[in-house]
Amino acid sequence: MSASDATMPLISAPWLNAEGNPLSVIPLPGLREEVIQSLECSYPGILSPPMKKLLSRSCGLGGTELGSIDFTGCWFLEEPYAIFRPALTLAIDDAERRWIAEVGNGDLPGPIWCVFPHPEVAVYVSDDLATFLATLRERTCQGEVSHWLDDLTAQARAVWAQRHAGAIRPHQAHRLDPAIRGWLMTLPASAYVYDLRARSAARGWPYGVAGPSGRHYRCGRLPVFAVAGLPAEGWRASRRKARVAHAQAPAMEEVSFVVETAGSRRRPPVNRETPAPWTWGPRELKGRGRSGFHSMPAAQRELRSCA
Repeated sequence: MSASDATMPLISAPWLNAEGNPLSVIPLPGLREEVIQSLECSYPGILSPPMKKLLSRSCGLGGTELGSIDFTGCWFLEEPYAIFRPALTLAIDDAERRWIAEVGNGDLPGPIWCVFPHPEVAVYVSDDLATFLATLRERTCQGEVSHWLDDLTAQARAVWAQRHAGAIRPHQAHRLDPAIRGWLMTLPASAYVYDLRARSAARGWPYGVAGPSGRHYRCGRLPVFAVAGLPAEGWRASRRKARVAHAQAPAMEEVSFVVETAGSRRRPPVNRETPAPWTWGPRELKGRGRSGFHSMPAAQRELRSCA
């Protein structure tokens, strides 16, 4: 049985809920042969024979909780991130999540990614289009699509929270995996590598970790990515700078005087709290010791004329 033959029952068979009632999901009609031939010019990638056979039977799905599912690549704009291209945009749901399928050398497009706008994470959904449709059908018939979306959202948040721990440097990956050694040698030394080949509970790539100025890299069509560039907010945890308490003015003047007089002989600043002697009034002079003419008794004072 070919891939298209295995996929068609997932599309054409009635979508029933747990009570056996039909759901609103309906398969869209197929395309004529001449339309499929003209589609090859605009299709992202190469149309494989199984994919052509699938398009001849159905061009997508309507009425799903993700919106309309497109198999033609004509309903939505091209995937903005070139690192996923050529890719088929299957759907864009109400939360602006993009559901994309990479178009490679396989019979059907895959793997399938769910690209979140916030946090900026691409979550690995399934290996190919058939697996994606099987999961979507099962969740829809069981009424668990919302739980499925919540689980994917939790995975995206977990990947973003572990964006530091999940990243490794090229020289570290060089020692861990010789299979991608040649690709690692082409990366900048400041790049961070994310290896998603192993299955895990939170399998995703934080594509927005490098910010708008970041550069994206990928090892062929493997789920091994790298980013390099200036970090965005969130790459390094934002920490408020500790405010230093302002010192009192006299203390600041004393410090500045010590610094300035280390290489020069500037006079210390005048203490404004104590007025200069020539500005003393009667109150300031009262009680202060006198010297010279003013301290002599009146009988001993002698006035001489200027010669």
